Amino acid sequence: MQQEFFISLTNLCTFYDLPIPVVTGIGFPQNIYQAWEQVDKELREKESNLQTMIVQDKGKRSVLAVAKTYGMGYDLYYIPVRAYWKMAGAAQHQRQAELLSVIFAYLYQVVEIPFYAEKGTYIHSQYDTLYNWVMDGDLDEENPEEMEYHQLQEDTLYKLFQAGGHILPRIASPTVLQSMERIVKAFRHSNSEELELELLGIEFLMLYREYPKMSLAKCTHPDMFCPDEEERIGSDMYTGFYWSSKDCFADEIDSMISNDFNERPVMDEPVCIQTFDRLPLKPETELDFATKLFGLIERLRELLIKYDHEEYHGTI
Repeated sequence: MQQEFFISLTNLCTFYDLPIPVVTGIGFPQNIYQAWEQVDKELREKESNLQTMIVQDKGKRSVLAVAKTYGMGYDLYYIPVRAYWKMAGAAQHQRQAELLSVIFAYLYQVVEIPFYAEKGTYIHSQYDTLYNWVMDGDLDEENPEEMEYHQLQEDTLYKLFQAGGHILPRIASPTVLQSMERIVKAFRHSNSEELELELLGIEFLMLYREYPKMSLAKCTHPDMFCPDEEERIGSDMYTGFYWSSKDCFADEIDSMISNDFNERPVMDEPVCIQTFDRLPLKPETELDFATKLFGLIERLRELLIKYDHEEYHGTI
């Protein structure tokens, strides 16, 4: 174990240009612990999102590895779909809706981003809670403003669940995903907003080609970081398709998720693991997928919000 560890220690220090810790005269296993502690501290000073660990790998019992996390903080990568639903129902926007359909299909089927109309998902549970609040709440029937707002909430819930029931089967269809390349290549923009949509289609297609089977869950390693912690924020919780950022529930959804996340001490961020049983030729690039994906989702979200022109009703 000592030999395996110190070989990997030399490789790691060579790769990151760090001094090799001197632990001569310290017995096993304290020598391993002190060497790991020192190199971990120095590596974190170089890059704060790097963490060293001792792992078992490829038949070896004690090898140093470096984990590099994406460092996303508590950002949410939620994709609004109300604008897409409006496009799908308008003859003049069928081209845009078709392109969005294949992008959504890729994100849902391959990247495994959950959809709010799918029971059992985290985002569905948020809307289900809102539904129960609205339907079970006490109302002052003599207050016209309160009754009007309550009707707005009921109408919004009906609309979003009805739309979700139509959208989900479409983006879950293998046929839609199979047509992604054809539809992306055929799309031609006629204005600046369509240009951004066209570019997004091309870049999502390139991401799919480069990582044809990569999902966001495959980028995380919950078994390696606080595996016994049950109250954690999974990738299926900080991503999702939702209805709108401009409807009457926007504030509530945001508040509910924020409050829930504040109670969870661990977040399963994308991470890549590089072992040092041998001297690597170059850094691992597993985080390239997450970096490209989150950047594209942010651009897609911004574009969809621009298309979603319905007036925003703040909470009462």
